[in-house]
Amino acid sequence: MVRGVLLAAGRGRRFGADKLMQPLEDGRTLALTSAQTLIDVLPGAIAVCRSEQTLLKQQLEGLGFQVKICDQADQGMGFTLATAVAASGAQDNFLVALADMPFVKAETLQKLVLALQSGAALTQPRFGGRAGNPVGVGRRFRDQLIDAQGDFGARQLLRQHANEIAYIDVDDPGILQDIDRPEDLPCRNASR
Repeated sequence: MVRGVLLAAGRGRRFGADKLMQPLEDGRTLALTSAQTLIDVLPGAIAVCRSEQTLLKQQLEGLGFQVKICDQADQGMGFTLATAVAASGAQDNFLVALADMPFVKAETLQKLVLALQSGAALTQPRFGGRAGNPVGVGRRFRDQLIDAQGDFGARQLLRQHANEIAYIDVDDPGILQDIDRPEDLPCRNASR
């Protein structure tokens, strides 16, 4: 089984505000747009938030996510990822998505899921020769992810096992578009 994981516990310090609750052009928030795509492809996905993100937690639960709280989120993404993996089944593979990447297409997620189901240890999408997110992680890395600390996340795992990555070429620039600063929002760029 492939378990969707949505990492939504970051502070968004570079953004200067709670970026995950920022509206996109269609009025939906950044986080809920990312979340909806993931839950549509992988019902029963797990999301990880900080304890003070009560509204986001309620909204994610309303979409069908199992929401876990990570009290150590400020210490690095590794803790957030470990929280999600620990809440999953022992036989689960993982599709790790980021809540600040709302433009990833559902068909990209489906291709990554298929690669994991076909036995890929690690999988990552590529657009125009550049690798992006989300990433797929096979169950054999479960213990390593649960023991992760600090900023150890899927990116470091991919570096350590680069020769095992199954790259999936996609027609999806969204895999490279994360929202880190206000100017990364398309509605802000359109007004310039």
